[in-house]
Amino acid sequence: MLAICLLTVALIMNFIKKPQPSDETDWHLPKKVYPSLFGISVYDGMFGPGQATMLMYTFLRNGATYLQSLAFTRFQTFISCTAAFITYFMAGNIAWGIAIYYTIGSLIGSRLALRVAQKISTGQLRFILHSVTIALIQLVIRVAFP
Repeated sequence: MLAICLLTVALIMNFIKKPQPSDETDWHLPKKVYPSLFGISVYDGMFGPGQATMLMYTFLRNGATYLQSLAFTRFQTFISCTAAFITYFMAGNIAWGIAIYYTIGSLIGSRLALRVAQKISTGQLRFILHSVTIALIQLVIRVAFP
């Protein structure tokens, strides 16, 4: 239920007027957003689904360009995955056969995302982000309420 609510709020907030993206060289995240980033990171550690979408909306809502939002979101995901890996590794709970495929898939997906994001318009990127958010909400609803 928490994931459904948070993703729905993030989607709705994206349709409310927000600041235009600033120049990539002088943009700084306002300090008032730090508690939101902390909350999303805690949510990510506890549950996971939709954290990247919520982060993307948070950065876009605060004047970041799409590429900046993508980079900061990927960085948080990297940190989160590294922390999870260390925790599971120390507990001896790594399924190496599956982990290799996840790693390779993630590396390829990240590389493709950066290449594609630079070639398509902001409108197309927003459409993709909205579509993925709606699909994720539907997926979480189906899993939570079979």
